[in-house]
Amino acid sequence: MRTSLLFHHNFKTDAHVVINQGGTSSGKTYAIEQVLFCLACNEPAVIITVVGQDIPNLKSGALRDALAICDSSPAIKHMLKSYNRTDRIFEFRNGSGTMGQTGAIMGEPAA
Repeated sequence: MRTSLLFHHNFKTDAHVVINQGGTSSGKTYAIEQVLFCLACNEPAVIITVVGQDIPNLKSGALRDALAICDSSPAIKHMLKSYNRTDRIFEFRNGSGTMGQTGAIMGEPAA
């Protein structure tokens, strides 16, 4: 899997909270999702939730990146048991899973 410097900073940190700054299309979402997929592959039975403002934004951003990461990484593709397109859930062979959903952003409920 090809990774960026941003991926390495997020993957190797010991901090409980990491803030990623940068403009639109700077690679934040892609790098963070690579880290989350690596954690899902390495840790059995972990549940990861990726939250977006609304379903259209989730589909055009984080979900599109997640599918691209899976398609471009044979190691992640091997660990992936299934992908439920309707519910936006990636299930891994070790019992871990990721899901995309809408939720509160900055204290405001999603529409």
